[in-house]
Amino acid sequence: MREIGFGLMFSLAMALAAFFVAAWPVPGQPIAAFFPSGMSQPEMARAVAGAGGSILQLDADAAVAISVGDGRDYATSLYRAGAWLVIDGSLAQSCIRQARNLTNG
Repeated sequence: MREIGFGLMFSLAMALAAFFVAAWPVPGQPIAAFFPSGMSQPEMARAVAGAGGSILQLDADAAVAISVGDGRDYATSLYRAGAWLVIDGSLAQSCIRQARNLTNG
């Protein structure tokens, strides 16, 4: 029974690791920064600007900012600015688009 539990936990850990490797932002490419729910567009814009990025798209409903930054540590700067998740922008845009399609029917 322990082997099954270990196998399940190991599989979950590997799946999460694979997701984070695939979703890790590439410097110079669009990055999606998810902020705490309820954060306004001006607050997100200030956070992105403070991290040294240029805004491509802001979505206050999803509390996500799509932006581009030049530095290799831009993703880390977004975390310091208040983002709780920073991933590849193209992946995030397709996920948000799919979620909206599902909710809109």
